[in-house]
Amino acid sequence: MILLSILILGFSFWNIFKQNKFLSPLFGIIFIGSLLMSCSNMMTSTMSLEYKFLHTIFMLIGVGLLGFILQVLSNNKKAQIGAVIMTIVGVNLYISNPHTPLDPNIKLVANAELLIKIEHAHKKGISNKVLNFSFVQGLNALSTPKDSEVTTLDDYFKVDIIPDFDVNNAIANISNVEGVEWIEANEVLRQKPLEELKKNNEIDQVRGDKFSASVNDPMSARQWNMEVLEMEKFYNLFTLNKFRPKKRAKLFILDSGVNARHEDLNLNFVSHPSIDKSENESDVNGHGTHCAGVAGAITNNGVGVASMSPGAQYYSISSIRVMNNFGFGSQAQIIEGIIEAVDAGADVISMSIGGQSNQVKEEAYEEAVQYAQLHNVIIVAAAGNNSGDAAKIVPASSDKIIAVSALDKTLKKAQFSNFITNTNYGIAAPGVSILSTWKSGRYAAFDGTSMATPHVAGLLATLKSLKPNLTTKQAFEILERTGKPTKETNLTGKMINPAAAVLSIR
Repeated sequence: MILLSILILGFSFWNIFKQNKFLSPLFGIIFIGSLLMSCSNMMTSTMSLEYKFLHTIFMLIGVGLLGFILQVLSNNKKAQIGAVIMTIVGVNLYISNPHTPLDPNIKLVANAELLIKIEHAHKKGISNKVLNFSFVQGLNALSTPKDSEVTTLDDYFKVDIIPDFDVNNAIANISNVEGVEWIEANEVLRQKPLEELKKNNEIDQVRGDKFSASVNDPMSARQWNMEVLEMEKFYNLFTLNKFRPKKRAKLFILDSGVNARHEDLNLNFVSHPSIDKSENESDVNGHGTHCAGVAGAITNNGVGVASMSPGAQYYSISSIRVMNNFGFGSQAQIIEGIIEAVDAGADVISMSIGGQSNQVKEEAYEEAVQYAQLHNVIIVAAAGNNSGDAAKIVPASSDKIIAVSALDKTLKKAQFSNFITNTNYGIAAPGVSILSTWKSGRYAAFDGTSMATPHVAGLLATLKSLKPNLTTKQAFEILERTGKPTKETNLTGKMINPAAAVLSIR
Protein backbone atom coordinates (compact mmCIF):
# COMPACT_ATOMS: atom_id res chain seq x y z
CA MET A 1 0.00 0.00 0.00
CA ILE A 2 2.82 2.43 0.90
CA LEU A 3 4.76 1.43 -2.20
CA LEU A 4 1.70 2.00 -4.40
CA SER A 5 1.21 5.48 -2.91
CA ILE A 6 4.88 6.32 -3.54
CA LEU A 7 4.50 5.05 -7.11
CA ILE A 8 1.46 7.31 -7.68
CA LEU A 9 3.14 10.32 -6.04
CA GLY A 10 6.37 9.90 -7.96
CA PHE A 11 4.62 9.52 -11.31
CA SER A 12 2.16 12.33 -10.66
CA PHE A 13 4.62 14.97 -9.53
CA TRP A 14 7.04 13.96 -12.27
CA ASN A 15 4.20 14.72 -14.69
CA ILE A 16 3.16 17.93 -12.94
CA PHE A 17 6.65 19.39 -12.61
CA LYS A 18 8.10 18.11 -15.89
CA GLN A 19 9.31 21.61 -16.80
CA ASN A 20 11.19 22.02 -13.53
CA LYS A 21 14.90 21.21 -13.94
CA PHE A 22 15.30 20.15 -10.31
CA LEU A 23 12.00 18.50 -9.39
CA SER A 24 11.45 16.61 -12.66
CA PRO A 25 14.52 14.31 -12.39
CA LEU A 26 13.95 13.90 -8.61
CA PHE A 27 10.37 12.64 -8.99
CA GLY A 28 11.40 10.70 -12.08
CA ILE A 29 13.93 8.75 -10.03
CA ILE A 30 11.33 8.17 -7.27
CA PHE A 31 8.80 6.91 -9.81
CA ILE A 32 11.22 4.61 -11.66
CA GLY A 33 12.63 3.27 -8.39
CA SER A 34 9.19 2.47 -6.91
CA LEU A 35 8.08 0.96 -10.23
CA LEU A 36 11.13 -1.33 -10.27
CA MET A 37 10.51 -2.31 -6.64
CA SER A 38 6.85 -3.08 -7.43
CA CYS A 39 7.85 -5.22 -10.41
CA SER A 40 10.56 -6.94 -8.35
CA ASN A 41 8.06 -7.77 -5.57
CA MET A 42 5.68 -9.11 -8.20
CA MET A 43 8.25 -11.31 -9.91
CA THR A 44 9.62 -12.78 -6.68
CA SER A 45 6.16 -13.69 -5.39
CA THR A 46 4.87 -17.21 -5.97
CA MET A 47 1.56 -16.27 -7.56
CA SER A 48 0.88 -17.77 -10.96
CA LEU A 49 2.59 -16.30 -14.04
CA GLU A 50 -0.81 -15.40 -15.47
CA TYR A 51 -1.78 -13.50 -12.30
CA LYS A 52 1.59 -11.70 -12.22
CA PHE A 53 1.07 -10.58 -15.81
CA LEU A 54 -2.50 -9.39 -15.23
CA HIS A 55 -1.61 -7.63 -11.98
CA THR A 56 1.28 -5.76 -13.66
CA ILE A 57 -0.89 -4.79 -16.66
CA PHE A 58 -3.67 -3.41 -14.42
CA MET A 59 -1.15 -1.46 -12.34
CA LEU A 60 0.35 0.14 -15.46
CA ILE A 61 -3.10 0.86 -16.94
CA GLY A 62 -4.08 2.61 -13.69
CA VAL A 63 -0.94 4.76 -13.71
CA GLY A 64 -1.48 5.49 -17.41
CA LEU A 65 -5.08 6.55 -16.78
CA LEU A 66 -3.94 8.91 -14.04
CA GLY A 67 -1.35 10.33 -16.44
CA PHE A 68 -4.08 10.97 -19.01
CA ILE A 69 -6.18 12.83 -16.42
CA LEU A 70 -3.19 14.95 -15.40
CA GLN A 71 -2.43 15.71 -19.03
CA VAL A 72 -6.01 16.94 -19.54
CA LEU A 73 -5.54 19.18 -16.51
CA SER A 74 -2.07 20.25 -17.65
CA ASN A 75 -2.81 23.97 -17.39
CA ASN A 76 -4.07 23.83 -13.80
CA LYS A 77 -1.53 22.61 -11.25
CA LYS A 78 -3.99 22.94 -8.35
CA ALA A 79 -6.46 20.65 -10.16
CA GLN A 80 -3.63 18.21 -10.90
CA ILE A 81 -2.52 18.07 -7.27
CA GLY A 82 -6.19 17.66 -6.24
CA ALA A 83 -6.51 14.71 -8.65
CA VAL A 84 -3.40 13.09 -7.13
CA ILE A 85 -4.69 13.52 -3.56
CA MET A 86 -8.12 12.15 -4.52
CA THR A 87 -6.47 9.16 -6.21
CA ILE A 88 -4.34 8.31 -3.18
CA VAL A 89 -7.24 8.80 -0.76
CA GLY A 90 -9.48 6.67 -2.99
CA VAL A 91 -6.94 3.86 -3.19
CA ASN A 92 -6.46 3.88 0.59
CA LEU A 93 -10.21 3.92 1.25
CA TYR A 94 -10.65 1.01 -1.15
CA ILE A 95 -7.92 -0.99 0.54
CA SER A 96 -8.95 -0.22 4.12
CA ASN A 97 -12.76 -0.32 3.82
CA PRO A 98 -13.97 -3.33 5.81
CA HIS A 99 -17.56 -2.97 4.59
CA THR A 100 -17.18 -3.97 0.97
CA PRO A 101 -19.83 -6.52 -0.12
CA LEU A 102 -19.23 -9.91 1.42
CA ASP A 103 -18.10 -12.81 -0.72
CA PRO A 104 -21.10 -15.20 -0.77
CA ASN A 105 -18.72 -18.18 -0.82
CA ILE A 106 -17.42 -17.31 2.66
CA LYS A 107 -19.82 -18.67 5.25
CA LEU A 108 -20.98 -16.79 8.33
CA VAL A 109 -22.06 -18.21 11.67
CA ALA A 110 -25.78 -18.96 11.58
CA ASN A 111 -26.57 -17.55 15.04
CA ALA A 112 -24.02 -14.71 15.31
CA GLU A 113 -23.28 -13.40 11.86
CA LEU A 114 -21.59 -10.13 12.84
CA LEU A 115 -19.09 -8.77 15.33
CA ILE A 116 -19.48 -5.14 16.34
CA LYS A 117 -17.37 -2.91 18.54
CA ILE A 118 -19.23 -0.31 20.56
CA GLU A 119 -17.57 2.84 21.82
CA HIS A 120 -17.20 2.44 25.56
CA ALA A 121 -19.13 5.65 26.34
CA HIS A 122 -22.15 4.39 24.35
CA LYS A 123 -22.34 0.85 25.74
CA LYS A 124 -25.25 1.45 28.09
CA GLY A 125 -27.75 2.74 25.57
CA ILE A 126 -26.64 1.29 22.29
CA SER A 127 -27.86 -2.27 22.87
CA ASN A 128 -31.46 -1.17 22.52
CA LYS A 129 -30.67 0.81 19.36
CA VAL A 130 -29.17 -2.27 17.69
CA LEU A 131 -31.92 -4.58 18.97
CA ASN A 132 -34.54 -2.15 17.63
CA PHE A 133 -33.67 -3.20 14.09
CA SER A 134 -36.32 -5.69 12.96
CA PHE A 135 -33.61 -7.91 11.41
CA VAL A 136 -31.62 -8.27 14.67
CA GLN A 137 -32.72 -11.12 16.92
CA GLY A 138 -29.85 -11.25 19.38
CA LEU A 139 -26.92 -9.30 20.84
CA ASN A 140 -24.36 -11.01 23.07
CA ALA A 141 -21.01 -9.85 24.41
CA LEU A 142 -17.76 -11.66 23.68
CA SER A 143 -16.05 -13.31 26.63
CA THR A 144 -14.85 -10.65 29.05
CA PRO A 145 -11.06 -10.69 29.57
CA LYS A 146 -9.87 -10.81 33.16
CA ASP A 147 -7.51 -7.93 32.52
CA SER A 148 -10.13 -5.73 30.87
CA GLU A 149 -8.28 -2.52 31.73
CA VAL A 150 -5.61 -3.16 29.07
CA THR A 151 -7.95 -4.03 26.20
CA THR A 152 -11.24 -3.04 24.60
CA LEU A 153 -12.22 -6.65 23.82
CA ASP A 154 -15.10 -6.31 26.28
CA ASP A 155 -16.60 -3.71 23.93
CA TYR A 156 -17.23 -6.36 21.23
CA PHE A 157 -20.63 -7.98 20.70
CA LYS A 158 -21.97 -10.78 18.52
CA VAL A 159 -25.04 -9.83 16.49
CA ASP A 160 -27.54 -12.46 15.38
CA ILE A 161 -29.45 -11.66 12.18
CA ILE A 162 -32.81 -13.22 11.29
CA PRO A 163 -32.62 -16.00 8.68
CA ASP A 164 -32.45 -14.99 5.00
CA PHE A 165 -31.89 -11.30 5.75
CA ASP A 166 -29.21 -9.69 3.56
CA VAL A 167 -26.10 -9.36 5.73
CA ASN A 168 -24.68 -6.52 3.62
CA ASN A 169 -27.89 -4.58 4.29
CA ALA A 170 -27.54 -5.33 8.01
CA ILE A 171 -23.95 -4.08 8.02
CA ALA A 172 -24.97 -0.85 6.25
CA ASN A 173 -27.75 -0.16 8.78
CA ILE A 174 -25.81 -1.03 11.94
CA SER A 175 -22.78 0.96 10.76
CA ASN A 176 -24.90 4.11 10.85
CA VAL A 177 -25.78 3.74 14.54
CA GLU A 178 -23.98 6.34 16.63
CA GLY A 179 -21.49 4.60 18.88
CA VAL A 180 -20.82 1.61 16.60
CA GLU A 181 -17.07 1.93 16.13
CA TRP A 182 -16.42 -1.18 14.05
CA ILE A 183 -18.33 -3.97 12.35
CA GLU A 184 -17.15 -7.12 10.62
CA ALA A 185 -18.44 -10.52 9.57
CA ASN A 186 -18.15 -13.43 12.02
CA GLU A 187 -16.82 -15.83 9.43
CA VAL A 188 -16.73 -19.61 9.66
CA LEU A 189 -13.25 -21.11 9.31
CA ARG A 190 -12.66 -24.73 8.42
CA GLN A 191 -9.63 -26.85 9.12
CA LYS A 192 -8.23 -29.01 6.37
CA PRO A 193 -10.17 -32.26 6.99
CA LEU A 194 -8.05 -35.20 8.04
CA GLU A 195 -8.16 -37.62 5.14
CA GLU A 196 -10.49 -40.59 5.25
CA LEU A 197 -8.65 -43.38 7.01
CA LYS A 198 -6.48 -45.25 4.52
CA LYS A 199 -4.48 -48.40 4.80
CA ASN A 200 -1.27 -46.62 5.80
CA ASN A 201 -2.70 -43.73 7.80
CA GLU A 202 -3.43 -45.55 11.03
CA ILE A 203 -0.36 -47.14 12.57
CA ASP A 204 -0.47 -50.11 14.92
CA GLN A 205 3.17 -51.07 15.22
CA VAL A 206 6.39 -50.11 13.49
CA ARG A 207 9.63 -51.91 12.91
CA GLY A 208 12.88 -50.38 11.77
CA ASP A 209 15.65 -48.09 12.86
CA LYS A 210 14.69 -45.31 15.23
CA PHE A 211 15.92 -41.76 14.74
CA SER A 212 17.60 -41.92 18.16
CA ALA A 213 19.19 -44.80 20.03
CA SER A 214 18.29 -43.07 23.30
CA VAL A 215 14.54 -43.00 22.56
CA ASN A 216 12.46 -46.10 23.31
CA ASP A 217 9.15 -44.97 21.81
CA PRO A 218 8.35 -47.88 19.46
CA MET A 219 6.81 -45.79 16.66
CA SER A 220 9.74 -43.40 16.43
CA ALA A 221 11.06 -45.49 13.53
CA ARG A 222 8.43 -43.79 11.38
CA GLN A 223 9.15 -40.25 12.58
CA TRP A 224 11.27 -38.84 9.78
CA ASN A 225 10.42 -35.39 11.10
CA MET A 226 12.26 -36.08 14.36
CA GLU A 227 15.30 -37.28 12.44
CA VAL A 228 15.50 -34.27 10.11
CA LEU A 229 15.14 -31.92 13.09
CA GLU A 230 18.04 -33.76 14.77
CA MET A 231 16.01 -34.26 17.90
CA GLU A 232 18.59 -36.61 19.42
CA LYS A 233 20.91 -33.59 19.82
CA PHE A 234 17.99 -31.68 21.34
CA TYR A 235 17.12 -34.38 23.88
CA ASN A 236 20.77 -34.80 24.89
CA LEU A 237 20.92 -31.18 26.01
CA PHE A 238 18.40 -32.04 28.70
CA THR A 239 19.41 -35.58 29.65
CA LEU A 240 22.91 -34.27 30.37
CA ASN A 241 21.34 -31.64 32.66
CA LYS A 242 22.78 -28.76 30.69
CA PHE A 243 19.43 -26.99 30.80
CA ARG A 244 16.95 -26.86 33.67
CA PRO A 245 13.54 -25.16 33.48
CA LYS A 246 12.99 -21.88 35.31
CA LYS A 247 9.24 -22.59 35.16
CA ARG A 248 6.87 -25.16 33.74
CA ALA A 249 5.53 -23.35 30.71
CA LYS A 250 1.94 -23.76 29.55
CA LEU A 251 1.22 -24.65 25.92
CA PHE A 252 -2.42 -24.31 24.88
CA ILE A 253 -3.77 -26.13 21.83
CA LEU A 254 -6.73 -24.23 20.30
CA ASP A 255 -8.37 -26.81 18.08
CA SER A 256 -11.08 -29.49 18.03
CA GLY A 257 -10.24 -30.48 21.60
CA VAL A 258 -7.65 -32.96 22.86
CA ASN A 259 -8.12 -36.51 24.11
CA ALA A 260 -6.68 -35.86 27.56
CA ARG A 261 -6.75 -39.57 28.42
CA HIS A 262 -4.61 -40.72 25.48
CA GLU A 263 -1.88 -43.05 26.74
CA ASP A 264 0.87 -40.89 25.21
CA LEU A 265 -0.51 -37.54 26.38
CA ASN A 266 -2.15 -37.99 29.77
CA LEU A 267 0.92 -37.32 31.94
CA ASN A 268 1.69 -34.09 30.04
CA PHE A 269 -1.89 -32.83 29.97
CA VAL A 270 -3.09 -30.25 32.52
CA SER A 271 -6.72 -29.22 32.98
CA HIS A 272 -7.71 -25.61 33.48
CA PRO A 273 -10.96 -24.17 34.87
CA SER A 274 -13.48 -23.75 32.06
CA ILE A 275 -17.20 -24.02 31.48
CA ASP A 276 -16.33 -26.20 28.47
CA LYS A 277 -13.96 -28.54 30.34
CA SER A 278 -15.53 -31.76 29.03
CA GLU A 279 -15.42 -30.53 25.43
CA ASN A 280 -11.86 -29.23 25.77
CA GLU A 281 -10.65 -32.62 26.98
CA SER A 282 -12.30 -34.82 24.38
CA ASP A 283 -11.83 -34.95 20.62
CA VAL A 284 -14.22 -36.70 18.25
CA ASN A 285 -12.49 -35.17 15.23
CA GLY A 286 -8.92 -36.17 16.14
CA HIS A 287 -7.25 -33.07 14.70
CA GLY A 288 -6.47 -31.44 18.04
CA THR A 289 -5.16 -34.67 19.56
CA HIS A 290 -2.85 -35.16 16.58
CA CYS A 291 -1.44 -31.65 16.99
CA ALA A 292 -1.07 -32.10 20.75
CA GLY A 293 0.95 -35.27 20.19
CA VAL A 294 3.40 -33.55 17.85
CA ALA A 295 4.02 -30.87 20.46
CA GLY A 296 3.81 -32.84 23.67
CA ALA A 297 3.46 -36.63 23.50
CA ILE A 298 5.49 -38.20 26.31
CA THR A 299 8.93 -38.90 24.87
CA ASN A 300 10.89 -41.99 25.89
CA ASN A 301 8.08 -43.70 27.80
CA GLY A 302 8.14 -46.91 25.79
CA VAL A 303 4.75 -46.05 24.24
CA GLY A 304 3.74 -44.55 20.92
CA VAL A 305 5.72 -41.61 19.54
CA ALA A 306 8.33 -39.06 20.52
CA SER A 307 7.55 -35.33 20.45
CA MET A 308 9.04 -31.86 20.72
CA SER A 309 8.86 -32.12 24.52
CA PRO A 310 12.12 -32.84 26.37
CA GLY A 311 10.11 -33.80 29.45
CA ALA A 312 6.91 -33.03 31.33
CA GLN A 313 8.75 -30.69 33.72
CA TYR A 314 9.42 -28.23 30.88
CA TYR A 315 5.88 -27.58 29.69
CA SER A 316 2.35 -28.87 29.97
CA ILE A 317 -0.31 -29.31 27.29
CA SER A 318 -3.79 -27.82 27.75
CA SER A 319 -6.73 -27.56 25.36
CA ILE A 320 -9.44 -25.11 24.38
CA ARG A 321 -11.97 -26.32 21.88
CA VAL A 322 -12.65 -23.71 19.18
CA MET A 323 -13.59 -26.06 16.31
CA ASN A 324 -16.50 -28.50 16.26
CA ASN A 325 -16.47 -32.23 15.45
CA PHE A 326 -16.45 -31.45 11.72
CA GLY A 327 -13.55 -28.99 11.86
CA PHE A 328 -15.65 -25.81 11.67
CA GLY A 329 -15.25 -22.81 13.97
CA SER A 330 -15.96 -19.10 13.93
CA GLN A 331 -13.82 -16.00 14.28
CA ALA A 332 -15.57 -15.22 17.57
CA GLN A 333 -14.89 -18.71 18.99
CA ILE A 334 -11.19 -18.41 18.18
CA ILE A 335 -10.99 -14.91 19.67
CA GLU A 336 -12.71 -16.13 22.83
CA GLY A 337 -10.33 -19.10 22.88
CA ILE A 338 -7.34 -16.76 22.80
CA ILE A 339 -8.83 -14.72 25.66
CA GLU A 340 -9.45 -17.88 27.71
CA ALA A 341 -5.93 -19.21 27.11
CA VAL A 342 -4.27 -15.92 28.05
CA ASP A 343 -6.40 -15.63 31.20
CA ALA A 344 -5.49 -19.23 32.11
CA GLY A 345 -1.80 -18.36 32.09
CA ALA A 346 -0.71 -19.59 28.67
CA ASP A 347 2.89 -19.02 27.59
CA VAL A 348 2.40 -20.31 24.04
CA ILE A 349 -0.79 -20.76 22.00
CA SER A 350 -0.74 -23.19 19.07
CA MET A 351 -3.46 -22.72 16.44
CA SER A 352 -3.48 -25.22 13.58
CA ILE A 353 -6.49 -23.41 12.20
CA GLY A 354 -7.28 -20.70 9.70
CA GLY A 355 -8.99 -19.77 6.50
CA GLN A 356 -9.47 -17.10 3.88
CA SER A 357 -11.21 -13.99 5.09
CA ASN A 358 -13.70 -11.64 3.48
CA GLN A 359 -12.29 -8.67 5.41
CA VAL A 360 -9.29 -6.56 4.53
CA LYS A 361 -8.47 -6.52 8.23
CA GLU A 362 -9.88 -8.20 11.32
CA GLU A 363 -10.02 -5.68 14.14
CA ALA A 364 -11.25 -8.14 16.78
CA TYR A 365 -8.51 -10.66 15.94
CA GLU A 366 -5.86 -7.98 16.16
CA GLU A 367 -7.12 -6.90 19.58
CA ALA A 368 -7.10 -10.51 20.82
CA VAL A 369 -3.56 -11.03 19.56
CA GLN A 370 -2.53 -7.72 21.14
CA TYR A 371 -4.09 -8.88 24.43
CA ALA A 372 -1.91 -12.00 24.22
CA GLN A 373 1.21 -9.94 23.52
CA LEU A 374 0.53 -7.66 26.47
CA HIS A 375 0.66 -10.79 28.63
CA ASN A 376 3.81 -12.06 26.88
CA VAL A 377 2.03 -14.98 25.19
CA ILE A 378 3.48 -16.23 21.91
CA ILE A 379 0.92 -17.29 19.28
CA VAL A 380 1.84 -19.76 16.54
CA ALA A 381 -0.53 -20.43 13.63
CA ALA A 382 -0.67 -22.59 10.51
CA ALA A 383 0.19 -20.87 7.23
CA GLY A 384 -2.68 -22.71 5.51
CA ASN A 385 -3.03 -25.36 2.83
CA ASN A 386 -4.13 -23.41 -0.26
CA SER A 387 -0.81 -23.45 -2.15
CA GLY A 388 -1.02 -19.66 -2.00
CA ASP A 389 -0.15 -16.70 0.19
CA ALA A 390 -0.27 -17.13 3.98
CA ALA A 391 -0.77 -13.36 4.26
CA LYS A 392 -4.33 -13.95 3.03
CA ILE A 393 -5.08 -16.52 5.73
CA VAL A 394 -6.54 -15.65 9.13
CA PRO A 395 -5.04 -15.72 11.74
CA ALA A 396 -1.58 -16.37 10.20
CA SER A 397 -1.77 -13.00 8.42
CA SER A 398 -1.41 -11.09 11.69
CA ASP A 399 1.97 -9.34 11.96
CA LYS A 400 2.18 -10.40 15.61
CA ILE A 401 1.81 -14.15 14.99
CA ILE A 402 4.46 -16.70 13.99
CA ALA A 403 3.18 -18.37 10.80
CA VAL A 404 4.35 -21.90 9.99
CA SER A 405 4.74 -23.39 6.52
CA ALA A 406 5.03 -27.14 5.86
CA LEU A 407 8.05 -28.99 4.44
CA ASP A 408 8.03 -32.33 2.64
CA LYS A 409 10.66 -35.03 3.07
CA THR A 410 12.96 -33.37 0.53
CA LEU A 411 12.82 -30.13 2.56
CA LYS A 412 10.96 -28.31 -0.17
CA LYS A 413 7.68 -26.50 0.43
CA ALA A 414 4.97 -29.13 0.67
CA GLN A 415 2.81 -28.91 -2.44
CA PHE A 416 -0.28 -27.88 -0.46
CA SER A 417 1.47 -25.41 1.88
CA ASN A 418 1.02 -21.66 1.59
CA PHE A 419 4.19 -19.59 1.27
CA ILE A 420 5.15 -17.21 4.09
CA THR A 421 7.02 -14.60 2.04
CA ASN A 422 4.58 -11.80 2.90
CA THR A 423 4.13 -12.58 6.59
CA ASN A 424 6.03 -10.78 9.34
CA TYR A 425 7.22 -13.88 11.22
CA GLY A 426 7.44 -16.86 8.86
CA ILE A 427 9.16 -20.14 9.73
CA ALA A 428 9.05 -23.77 8.54
CA ALA A 429 8.73 -27.27 9.99
CA PRO A 430 8.01 -30.78 8.65
CA GLY A 431 4.38 -31.23 7.60
CA VAL A 432 4.09 -34.38 5.48
CA SER A 433 3.42 -37.89 6.81
CA ILE A 434 3.65 -36.72 10.40
CA LEU A 435 2.94 -39.59 12.80
CA SER A 436 1.27 -38.63 16.07
CA THR A 437 -1.43 -39.40 18.60
CA TRP A 438 -4.99 -39.61 17.32
CA LYS A 439 -8.53 -40.12 18.55
CA SER A 440 -9.63 -43.09 20.66
CA GLY A 441 -6.09 -43.73 21.85
CA ARG A 442 -4.79 -44.54 18.38
CA TYR A 443 -1.94 -43.17 16.21
CA ALA A 444 -2.00 -41.90 12.64
CA ALA A 445 0.10 -40.02 10.07
CA PHE A 446 -1.28 -36.93 8.30
CA ASP A 447 -0.17 -34.00 6.14
CA GLY A 448 -0.75 -30.29 6.62
CA THR A 449 0.57 -26.99 7.92
CA SER A 450 -1.55 -28.06 10.91
CA MET A 451 1.04 -30.74 11.59
CA ALA A 452 3.98 -28.35 11.05
CA THR A 453 2.67 -25.77 13.52
CA PRO A 454 2.94 -27.76 16.79
CA HIS A 455 6.59 -28.55 16.04
CA VAL A 456 7.27 -24.82 16.36
CA ALA A 457 4.88 -24.34 19.30
CA GLY A 458 6.53 -27.16 21.25
CA LEU A 459 10.00 -25.76 20.68
CA LEU A 460 8.86 -22.29 21.75
CA ALA A 461 7.27 -23.74 24.91
CA THR A 462 10.64 -25.28 25.75
CA LEU A 463 12.37 -21.93 25.20
CA LYS A 464 9.77 -20.18 27.38
CA SER A 465 10.46 -22.67 30.17
CA LEU A 466 14.13 -21.72 30.02
CA LYS A 467 13.59 -17.99 29.44
CA PRO A 468 10.08 -17.06 30.65
CA ASN A 469 10.26 -13.42 29.54
CA LEU A 470 10.93 -14.32 25.90
CA THR A 471 8.79 -12.18 23.58
CA THR A 472 7.36 -13.10 20.19
CA LYS A 473 9.92 -10.92 18.41
CA GLN A 474 12.83 -12.35 20.40
CA ALA A 475 11.57 -15.91 19.89
CA PHE A 476 11.29 -15.48 16.14
CA GLU A 477 14.75 -13.92 15.96
CA ILE A 478 16.12 -17.05 17.66
CA LEU A 479 14.28 -19.36 15.25
CA GLU A 480 15.43 -17.30 12.27
CA ARG A 481 19.04 -16.96 13.42
CA THR A 482 19.49 -20.64 14.28
CA GLY A 483 17.22 -22.09 11.59
CA LYS A 484 18.45 -24.08 8.61
CA PRO A 485 17.88 -23.09 4.98
CA THR A 486 15.44 -25.28 3.08
CA LYS A 487 15.46 -25.99 -0.64
CA GLU A 488 12.95 -23.15 -1.01
CA THR A 489 13.78 -20.85 1.87
CA ASN A 490 12.32 -17.82 0.08
CA LEU A 491 8.91 -19.54 0.15
CA THR A 492 9.05 -21.47 3.41
CA GLY A 493 11.28 -19.50 5.70
CA LYS A 494 14.05 -21.35 7.52
CA MET A 495 13.41 -24.74 9.11
CA ILE A 496 13.56 -24.75 12.89
CA ASN A 497 16.74 -26.16 14.44
CA PRO A 498 15.72 -27.19 17.98
CA ALA A 499 19.12 -27.93 19.52
CA ALA A 500 20.71 -24.75 18.14
CA ALA A 501 17.72 -22.68 19.30
CA VAL A 502 18.11 -23.94 22.87
CA LEU A 503 21.87 -23.41 22.86
CA SER A 504 21.39 -19.82 21.70
CA ILE A 505 19.70 -18.74 24.95
CA ARG A 506 22.36 -19.91 27.38
